[in-house]
Amino acid sequence: MDWIECLPHRPPMRLVEEIVELTHGRSATGQRTAHAQDFYFQGHFPGQPVVPAIILVELLAQTGGIAVAAPAPGQAAAEPRQLRVAALGPFKFPAAAGPGTTLQARARITGHMGGLFKIEGEVTADDVLVAVGTVTLAG
Repeated sequence: MDWIECLPHRPPMRLVEEIVELTHGRSATGQRTAHAQDFYFQGHFPGQPVVPAIILVELLAQTGGIAVAAPAPGQAAAEPRQLRVAALGPFKFPAAAGPGTTLQARARITGHMGGLFKIEGEVTADDVLVAVGTVTLAG
């Protein structure tokens, strides 16, 4: 199954290009290559492009959304679950990512109440930590 299809997003806002690990209802690891022509590099920053922090947050949120929405083993695939960001916890961005780097988001579901899912995780760029924090998804 193509786990990315669990996302309601479509390009250019579908940031996850590949799921490299998935444990239904617990965690997911997704990745993408930051391509020089990606829309978010236009003007951010000329001559020294940097992946915007909010793109790193969204990559983590989408990866967490796949962990939430992916069907359990043996279950039929359902319509994409319409999750949205409901809250952001503290985030830190200890380094920057540029074009050509492989971004890898590791998301863990650490809490669930009703339709809310707390996601904790980190994003690396070529194995260098560039973002760490929490996001709450609602759906």
